[in-house]
Amino acid sequence: MGRKIEIKKSEETSKRQVTFSKRRSTLLKKAKEIAISGDVDVLLVAFSTAQRLSKFCSKNRIEDILQRYIELPIARKFSYVNKP
Repeated sequence: MGRKIEIKKSEETSKRQVTFSKRRSTLLKKAKEIAISGDVDVLLVAFSTAQRLSKFCSKNRIEDILQRYIELPIARKFSYVNKP
C-alpha cells in the first residue's frame, strides 16, 4: 500500500511552481496512457503560476476537441458522468 499524503495548496509561490514542474511530466504521461489504453481523445491544458503552457492532445487537433466540447449541451458539460 502507498502512503497517504495530504493534498493542500502551498502558501509559497515558488514551492507551488516547483511542485508543478516535478509533476507535469507525470501528468502528461498519464494523459497519453489514458488516450492509448482507452482509445479516447484527451486534451490536457495547464498553465503554471508563471503562465507557462503545458499541453497534450491525442489524435486530433486541439481546435477539433475544443469544438466538440463547445457543441455539447450544457447538461452534458457539467455532469460528472457523461452518458451517450
